[in-house]
Amino acid sequence: MRIGLIATSRSGSTFFRRFLCNTFGLYDPASWLKKNSYKDIEEQNWATQPHLLKILPHYIPEDQNIGELIEGFPCIWLYRKDVLSQFLSHITRLRTKVNHIHYESERPEIEDNSLVATKEEFDRFMIKLEQFWDIYYSHNKGALVEFENFLDDPLSTLADLQEQYDLKANNRVQTQLTIKLGIDYEKKFKNIEEIKGWFE
Repeated sequence: MRIGLIATSRSGSTFFRRFLCNTFGLYDPASWLKKNSYKDIEEQNWATQPHLLKILPHYIPEDQNIGELIEGFPCIWLYRKDVLSQFLSHITRLRTKVNHIHYESERPEIEDNSLVATKEEFDRFMIKLEQFWDIYYSHNKGALVEFENFLDDPLSTLADLQEQYDLKANNRVQTQLTIKLGIDYEKKFKNIEEIKGWFE
């Protein structure tokens, strides 16, 4: 069984993916599609196991139709309501090269007012968000999960997904969960007011 997890950069997909895999005993191929072609997936040993395949729009080459790719398996769609924080997190990751942390000691030290985002970066980010929603509305299949709702009430989200995708609880821990970066992004960006204006 393959379930696709379709999301965008910094939407909480790594934490969400690992949480689901640990809860339902699904194999976690991490971000396999980021460096591999989908046509090679059946050659992977884990492809015969129940697994959750993370799919970010920018993982798929432009000459491939992501809608056609996901036709053969069910998908979960994950988005983040707080798009401003998502964008700031995205830029912070680009600047610090820190994707995720598992311990407090790994948290990057960032001086206040030391980061600057560009309008070009914002435009590219928004194109990927629009692509996500275009694919979702044209495909129109599968659960749509708001990451903030999941964090507030994970048990309800898991119960809904368990029923919709016929999943069975299997609490063997496969991957270590990430912890929250805990960065006050608005204090870190020198041009935060300009950035907020881009969202208006």
